[in-house]
Amino acid sequence: MTIRQLDYDRVARALDDALARAVIQEEKEGIRQLDLFSDQLVIFSDQHKGARNGADDFQVAEGAYNAALSYYNQMGYSLVTLGDVEELWEERPQPVIQSYPKTFELESQFHQAGRYLRIWGNHDDNWRYPDQVQKHLVPVYGGQMLEVREVTLFRVIDGGDRIGDLLILHGHHGTLDSDYFSDFSRLLVRYLWRPFQRLTKIPSNTPATDWQLRHSHNIAMYKWTEKRQKMVLIAGHTHRPVFKSLADKSQIQKEINSMRQLLSAKPGDRELQKQLEQLEEEWQWIKTEQQPRKQGQSGVEAEIERFVSQRKPSYFNTGCCCYPDGDITGIELVGGEIRLVRWPDDNGQLNRNILARTSLRDVYKQL
Repeated sequence: MTIRQLDYDRVARALDDALARAVIQEEKEGIRQLDLFSDQLVIFSDQHKGARNGADDFQVAEGAYNAALSYYNQMGYSLVTLGDVEELWEERPQPVIQSYPKTFELESQFHQAGRYLRIWGNHDDNWRYPDQVQKHLVPVYGGQMLEVREVTLFRVIDGGDRIGDLLILHGHHGTLDSDYFSDFSRLLVRYLWRPFQRLTKIPSNTPATDWQLRHSHNIAMYKWTEKRQKMVLIAGHTHRPVFKSLADKSQIQKEINSMRQLLSAKPGDRELQKQLEQLEEEWQWIKTEQQPRKQGQSGVEAEIERFVSQRKPSYFNTGCCCYPDGDITGIELVGGEIRLVRWPDDNGQLNRNILARTSLRDVYKQL
C-alpha cells in the first residue's frame, strides 16, 4: 500500500502552514526551549473522553490513564495532551466533564503547577475558541487562565547549544474529513454514527478499513519531516504508535492477542472476527513494510525498501489512550531520551512498560 501523491501534497501544505503559524506564535511570545536533560515531558493524545455510554471509548482506559497521570505528576513531569482529549464530535462538553471528574482533577494538578501544555485536535476543536475554553475548561482546571494551542514549536537545547527543533501537533492536518470538512464530519458523527455506536457498542477507533488510512497518514507526516533539517515531529491522530519513523509492532501484537481471547469467549461473533481480521491484515502490512528487501526490486516493493532503509528517525506518534483492551500509549522526553511507553505493563499492573527508547542527541545527529 502506498499513499497517493495528492494526499501527501495536501498534508504537506497543511503542515507547512501549521509550522508557519508556530513561528509567528514564537515571534510574539518568545522562544520555547526544551532542554534535553533538565526538562521532563510526557505526551498523551486521543483519549476521546465521552459520557460513559456505549459510544465512549475512553472508559476502559480510564484506570490506566489516571494511574499514569498520578505517576508523572509525582515525578515532576510536564503533561502535554496532544488533541482529541475529549470526544466533542459525539458529545457536548459538559456531559464529558461531568463524567470524568477524577481525570480532570488529575490533569488540573499539572496546570495549577505550571506544567501543562494543551493542543487541540479535530475531535475537540471547540477548544480553538477562547470563549469555549473559558466557559468549560478553566473552571475544572482550577480557574487559572488556559490557552489551548494548535501547534507548538520547541527549540531543543543540549548543554546550551541548539541541536534541532521539535514540532508537536495533533496530526489531522490535511485530511479532508478532519481538517477541510470538519464541521460536516462532526455532524455525521454526532447524529448518525453516535446513535449506532451506542446501540451496538462498537468502538469508534476500529472501523473496517481504518488501518490503511492510519498508515497512509503516518507516511505522509513522515515524508514531510524527511525534507526538513534537524526537525522532529511528534503527533497523534492515527491511533498507532510510531517510533523513529517506524510503526511499533508490540502494541498491535498485544491487540491481536486480546482480540483472540475475546473471540475465544464469544466464538462465532462476526464483529469480533472482523476486527481480528483487520488487525491481522494490518500486522502483515507492518511486517512487510519493515522487513529487509533484496536488491533489484521495483514498483511498490522498491518504494517500501527505500522507505525503510533510508528513512530518518524524524517522526514519532503517541498512539492513543483508548485502545479497546484498556491500554494507553504515550511518549516520554526525559534524561536525554525519547521513549515510547505503554500503561499498564505486560503483567496488567498499573505501571509503565517502556516499549522503545533512544537518545535524542543521537536522533538529531541522524537528521
